[in-house]
Amino acid sequence: MPAADPQPADPSGPVAAGSGSVPVPQVPVPQVPVPQVPVPVPVPQVPVRQVVVWRPDQAVLPHDIPGLGDLRDDTSQGRLLGRSYLRAQLGLSLMCLALALAATTSYPVIAALAPAITTVTVAGLPLTLIVLGFAFYPVLLAIGWFYNRQARQLEARFTDLVNPPRRPPDV
Repeated sequence: MPAADPQPADPSGPVAAGSGSVPVPQVPVPQVPVPQVPVPVPVPQVPVRQVVVWRPDQAVLPHDIPGLGDLRDDTSQGRLLGRSYLRAQLGLSLMCLALALAATTSYPVIAALAPAITTVTVAGLPLTLIVLGFAFYPVLLAIGWFYNRQARQLEARFTDLVNPPRRPPDV
């Protein structure tokens, strides 16, 4: 019995060029196994409810937050709020006072260091009279405007701290 050909020749397979009947030997391609990747199945996430447990001495209650009632009832927190507000106003006042003193004393100090400035005249008037009589007013007005603006902002911040818009009214 003749030996069976392990691979039967494919009549439609490739043929050598020039000869019409000689089949081209086929090289076997090794089979590489493809790894099977598991497809994750989406699991619906149930939100976990967190419960915060407070002891009565740890809980922040609305009456523990300083407010208008503390200022009205003269509590220690109210006195602390009042002192901090007055301290902020005092700091602003002292800063504006220092600016005004620096502006006012700057020209006499410059005139003492350079005496030639005192002899200069503009339109028949001494420069000292013009500077001391007219030039300081816009500077002092600017310092006053700055103080007023900052004091209003300070008051608005203090009011928001003591009585925020979302807070229920004190009883």
